[in-house]
Amino acid sequence: MKCDVCGKSFGSGKHLKQHQRDLHEIVDRNVKKPALGVLKRSKKPVIIGVGIATAVIVSLGVYTAIAPQGSSPLAIDGVQCNAFEQLLFHVHAHLDVIINGRYFVVPSQIGIIPNKCFFWLHTHDESGIIHIESPANKEFTLGQFFDIWGKKFSNSQIFEKAVNGTKNNLNVYVNGNKVPNGVNYRDIQLHPHDEIAIVYGTLPSSIPSNYNFPEGL
Repeated sequence: MKCDVCGKSFGSGKHLKQHQRDLHEIVDRNVKKPALGVLKRSKKPVIIGVGIATAVIVSLGVYTAIAPQGSSPLAIDGVQCNAFEQLLFHVHAHLDVIINGRYFVVPSQIGIIPNKCFFWLHTHDESGIIHIESPANKEFTLGQFFDIWGKKFSNSQIFEKAVNGTKNNLNVYVNGNKVPNGVNYRDIQLHPHDEIAIVYGTLPSSIPSNYNFPEGL
């Protein structure tokens, strides 16, 4: 029996059919063969899908390579909020807010957005300790901290309390030393282990001049 395509002889019809099926892609007339167009069309979604998956993987790889680790688009006054605490520059200052002779509790979690990010200036507890944790050694100010806190602060106002003549005045002390009135209080820089006291209205019995930071801070 000869193949009507290539003329090769075979001893049985079974071998001929096997030859035609393997070499010439000819199947038994009784078996319906999918149209060539159908086969081609069926492969297109697979090819397209693989191409899309490859593009996504490449894009993710490029983004991972160029994106800053722990970066976040959120920032206030140039102070960023990162997914992780930045420890390259890590110092602490202490803040007291005294209103009419009474200490105001500086809340915990200022500058911390739960499950999202940490601003370079933040608090962990109600001790009044400001954690300054930045990826670079730079100066930060009291005004930046209040903006991150979301509270009003200037030479004429603390929270909703405004200066009113000589009775309700506002002063700031750094390590027990009164800051001159001509200085913009918002520009006061936060230095390691500074004790900063903001005093509004009635003076307390004494102005704090230092703070006993826990060991290691």
